[in-house]
Amino acid sequence: MATLNHVCMWSGRGWTPITAEKAAGLHPYGTVSAKSGLFMCELCGQYVILTNGSIRDRYFKHSAYEKSKDCPDRMDNSNSYNYYSYHSNEHELPIRIKGISPSSFRFEIGLIRVPIQLCKKNLQIIINTKNHCYTFTRERINFDGITYLSIGKTPFESCKICIQNGDDSLYEFWPHVVKGIDREGTLFAKDSGKKITYDADVEVEKEYYLLKCGTLAVEPKKDLRIRRIAEKKIGRNLWKLYLVSALRFSECAARFYLDFHCRLTEQPASLQVVWPLFVEEDFLIKHNKKSMYMIVKGNVIKEIKTFPEVRSFRRNDFSSSEGLYEIFCSDRQQLISIGRMHALKYTYFWRESLNQTGKNPSVFVSNIDGIEICPGKSYNLPPKGIFCVKTEYDSEIVIIKHGVVADKREMAASTRIEIDEISYSTEIQIFIGLDCVWKIELKKEDNVDIHSEVNLLKFITKESGRVIRTPHSLRNIMINMKSYPIVYKWIEKSIRNGMMDEQSYRKLQGIYRDMKIVKGDII
Repeated sequence: MATLNHVCMWSGRGWTPITAEKAAGLHPYGTVSAKSGLFMCELCGQYVILTNGSIRDRYFKHSAYEKSKDCPDRMDNSNSYNYYSYHSNEHELPIRIKGISPSSFRFEIGLIRVPIQLCKKNLQIIINTKNHCYTFTRERINFDGITYLSIGKTPFESCKICIQNGDDSLYEFWPHVVKGIDREGTLFAKDSGKKITYDADVEVEKEYYLLKCGTLAVEPKKDLRIRRIAEKKIGRNLWKLYLVSALRFSECAARFYLDFHCRLTEQPASLQVVWPLFVEEDFLIKHNKKSMYMIVKGNVIKEIKTFPEVRSFRRNDFSSSEGLYEIFCSDRQQLISIGRMHALKYTYFWRESLNQTGKNPSVFVSNIDGIEICPGKSYNLPPKGIFCVKTEYDSEIVIIKHGVVADKREMAASTRIEIDEISYSTEIQIFIGLDCVWKIELKKEDNVDIHSEVNLLKFITKESGRVIRTPHSLRNIMINMKSYPIVYKWIEKSIRNGMMDEQSYRKLQGIYRDMKIVKGDII
């Protein structure tokens, strides 16, 4: 059996490399069992044995009782981090847990986007689990992105994908066999519901679902938060779903996650495109260049893997913890991945014209009553002069009064702040990075001669902005504008079209109030 060369022992800073000689000095007598949990193989994340030295010098070896026996260190005495063995058909398809309630949950499998020419009109995709068979036709496939298909409410150890009336090249995207749910425990990311792959990284303070057959045999610990949220009887088995999170980076928390074949880390593996312009979707990067630049972070093999194999070059110092790579994309579809023993992060590059835009960051601005405020121009001050702001990412709020920057405020992601003392001649801008993602200008309405119908219509329509659906209250305004036939017809036309300029509507509201057509009624 091969001597292991990538073994770690826990220290206060995490899993730290250790040699067999040093380990023997710490434990001078007898065999140290893998069950002790003292030593871990850094390649596959499983506990290993320190031999007793009765026949030869003491060394590390894998246990015969390990669940996974495909670690590279089992086969090669001289391997290094340049050696790893996963191939294109070993990239797991995403599995999601959905529809969670106190007594139920269900599963979906995601089929990666494939070239449309590989799918004939009578294509059938048959997904077999141990107890169920699901058949889907070509019409069910989304050829612009990932397709999630429902595969029932019963956990399964694996499922097989069979393709009828389709090109065998589809198996380059959809593997024959997909790993499913481990009855000893499987983790899912709470935010997306996606299953965490074998040996993947997990993070402190991030919440995960843990699905397990039977009760979780772990005592409450100060570094962990564990809460049971569902249980479901399936056959003779009782499956339980927990919500778990590590409160801090500690040995206790790290060993808990390692029992479920995941590694707690402060720097998770990531694969990030930085240039050129691209559109990112689930497991898909759309671009239109011959090469791409990517940053690789985390405890992974410091080399990008490509299928089909193409040229790639590291463009920064090899001593850096982050790798900047240039990948030359020769084919229209290019699979790019990083991993350790298994692929941990991957994406497909698709070369095509970029006629889409990425999703805008979420920004929610409301008045103190929770009613959303739309960007643009406004002629109405919010109640009590207060705006409430919440953004998806860290941001900066710039407040400009009378053309001069009066205040700048930093705002953390997902927090809520209030901007008070809002008055006319004020402009509020919200920046994420260098991009202004939301802006409003508060102005007093110009004095308008309501006795001149031509001037009134010009005032209403002189500025344009965001187009909105015509509000129901516009009919009330129209009814009371019969003495202004030109404006009346313009309003009638807007209602018929179903759309109108938002600023025109806001001005009509102000005029309607000022005229006091309906006393005491505020729109």
